[in-house]
Amino acid sequence: MGGWVLGFKGQIGLWNDDAIMGWIVGPDPGSPVELEAVLDGKVIGTFVANEYRADLSNSLSSDGKCGFRFSFPAHIPRKTRSRTRLRFAGSHLFLEPTVRAPSKPPEEKPAIRIIESFDADPAAFKSKFGGLWIDRYDWFDILAERHRRGQISDAVADQIMRFNRDGYVILTGAVSEALVDELNEDIERFWSAPPQGLFISTTEPDHKAKVVPPLLAYRDGKTKMLDAYVFSESARRAVANDSSLAFLNAIFEEMPKAFQGLTFWNGSEQEIHKDTAYVRVKENPMAMVASWLALEDIAAGTGELDYFVGSHRAPDYLFGGTSKWMVSEAGDFTSEHNRFLASLHADARKYGFTKSSFLAKKGDVLIWHADLAHGGSPVTQKGRSRKSLVTHFCPNSHTPNYMNGALPRAAVDGACAFVSAHSPAHLRNIEKRKESVA
Repeated sequence: MGGWVLGFKGQIGLWNDDAIMGWIVGPDPGSPVELEAVLDGKVIGTFVANEYRADLSNSLSSDGKCGFRFSFPAHIPRKTRSRTRLRFAGSHLFLEPTVRAPSKPPEEKPAIRIIESFDADPAAFKSKFGGLWIDRYDWFDILAERHRRGQISDAVADQIMRFNRDGYVILTGAVSEALVDELNEDIERFWSAPPQGLFISTTEPDHKAKVVPPLLAYRDGKTKMLDAYVFSESARRAVANDSSLAFLNAIFEEMPKAFQGLTFWNGSEQEIHKDTAYVRVKENPMAMVASWLALEDIAAGTGELDYFVGSHRAPDYLFGGTSKWMVSEAGDFTSEHNRFLASLHADARKYGFTKSSFLAKKGDVLIWHADLAHGGSPVTQKGRSRKSLVTHFCPNSHTPNYMNGALPRAAVDGACAFVSAHSPAHLRNIEKRKESVA
């Protein structure tokens, strides 16, 4: 059965690697619809839905001229044709079947739906959810052009190449030893005399998750300090170090926004996972990266960061068949969590993603892709710390969500914005203090 969408009705009778066939009529049946076939953001054909359909004459179209057939040009590789989309000519409206038709016309032909896309053609991205420009199929062409124009330096261009290949990039010595020492002093002080408004997330001592003020007895357990950058200028300087900012500015094309900061004393031993299942950015689940700063030299067996190299290029895992997030407006799919975690190991075996570890030196930073599968290795050196600071980032124009609610307004410090779900009032004091100094 067909379906009315935005005043249009249509069906796809055939969609395979040879041709796309169907019919479509609009609010004015006397004006045939002009369509474009778009592959990876480029138009590969334009045609008009004006072929005669006897079965529709005098029913939906007075003259029955509403059918179309698009045959793929011979020069289009067959392996790429499945990424083709149909677009209303000269518009941002894409015509899609609710179900892709098989190689033979089905008895019950799938209806159409119309999707509006202003930013970019989603078919041009590796993920169906889109992402940053570096996630496009033509990212290399964009990088080359920006590099030629001097918009991206040699060093950052090389970092983006590595990031796209591996799903992460390592910035050696990004934060000076002196600044890391300052930050460690702040963290030590926060544990012994925590400022009002600072919180930790912990499962100590009863294995139940809770958010409470820092308690020194919990430090060596499954605990992380939340958004320390709200209370520590050294944390903000470390998070927004020059090397990280140069990379983030290039991939975001605007000021980065830091959110959900996690300071670890010990290794988390968290299972291999992808941030896109839990960490939400309202505008796009893929418009996000995270950084991992070593606050000391990291030794093997202390719960070092593990990751599957290249795993950001695996197909999307869809919770409930629709959502990139485990909990979203589409529903609560926490029952799929174990299946999701297992799928990451299955993808590694299927696509040959090798596991690697980040045995960092103090001040090294690793920035990873939103969809890189990563986790904490088992702690075998009991009693030995693995101090680190994790920060999530998105473009400043985007809206991080936490616990299904949008975070409050960000405060800008230097060339980076900071936002906190736990201490928003204290965060606003950053700008007030800077205004008073000025």
